[in-house]
Amino acid sequence: MQFATISFYRYTPIDTPEKLREYFKALCESLSVTGRILIATEGINAAVSGRKENITKFKQCITKHPLFGDLTFREQDADTRAHHKLIVRVRKEIVHFGTTVDVTQTGIHLSPRQLQQWHEQKEDFVMVDARNEYEYEVGRFKNAKKLPIKNFREFADVAPTELAEYKNKKIVLYCTGGVRCEKASAYLKEQGFTQVYQVEGGIINYVNQFSDYWEGGLFVFDDRLVSEVGDPVTTCVHCGVDCEHYLNCHNLDCDRLFACCSDCQEKYHKNCSEECAGSHRQRKELKNEHKKEIIGVVENYYGKIGVALVKVEKEKIHKNSVISVMGKTTHFTQEIAELYNEEGNVVDSGAAGECVTFPVSQKVRKNDRVMLG
Repeated sequence: MQFATISFYRYTPIDTPEKLREYFKALCESLSVTGRILIATEGINAAVSGRKENITKFKQCITKHPLFGDLTFREQDADTRAHHKLIVRVRKEIVHFGTTVDVTQTGIHLSPRQLQQWHEQKEDFVMVDARNEYEYEVGRFKNAKKLPIKNFREFADVAPTELAEYKNKKIVLYCTGGVRCEKASAYLKEQGFTQVYQVEGGIINYVNQFSDYWEGGLFVFDDRLVSEVGDPVTTCVHCGVDCEHYLNCHNLDCDRLFACCSDCQEKYHKNCSEECAGSHRQRKELKNEHKKEIIGVVENYYGKIGVALVKVEKEKIHKNSVISVMGKTTHFTQEIAELYNEEGNVVDSGAAGECVTFPVSQKVRKNDRVMLG
């Protein structure tokens, strides 16, 4: 994997956020790093991506800055960059909470290893998802409590009532990278909750080390939408098959975020309903993508040997064919140099309904589409 995506945050007083914005903008541009960096007088919140060697240089540069000497990062490897452009902005808050809270009085940070031990030792605690409802639906900690919020600024209005029964119990809050939990945990303490904890480094830090108590994918606010860190717990909105491929409805007047399998993406032209599929206001990128015909779907990927297992659809897959593999984070073209059936025997082609394997030049993921050309 040639690329890396990192996220980081720091609550610290920043006297001149505009000056810091120019520093980060120049640094990112010099290293071809893209992503979103939000700066406010209360601190910084960022997620960026780029080639691994440039991300390494980026981290080395900012940890030399007097404000960020001991900064920690949540990192994920990728085949492509997760952000298609750079945004560096000054905001009133690095995470919009809407209520003033003292972030120096946060909950106790619980490391992924400590959390793992709590689970294994059957410690008496409740996990609470501090994220939005749609993020919870994509993936969550097992038996975690979901809050009925559509955005984080609703947390303060909803949490005290929804969590009232746990006021004197151990509460472990979690979010993607930890930045939201700083405010959420501090707020709960202000409301009289006596034992408030938060997962150190968030979900990303946990799934980079463990997987036992996490289920599903991880919703991320970049071009991937979903980071595939576990088996799907969501289903296609059209056919109900297990699926964690999220996209925005291609009807520009709808733009709903929904889960959709590769077959139904083709059938409904990436729309969330038949009604939206009939709309004339469709995303322009739709036209070129559907010129290529889907001939198969990835069922599995064997990373150690770089081989894909593909279920053939519609017509045969032939040895020496030039194919394109497309997915949420996959996009490359190659020739099929070798082709095998499920028993491992060399074949010249695979017919519709059969499964075949062949070496791939890049990592692929379950449900990625295989197309001719």
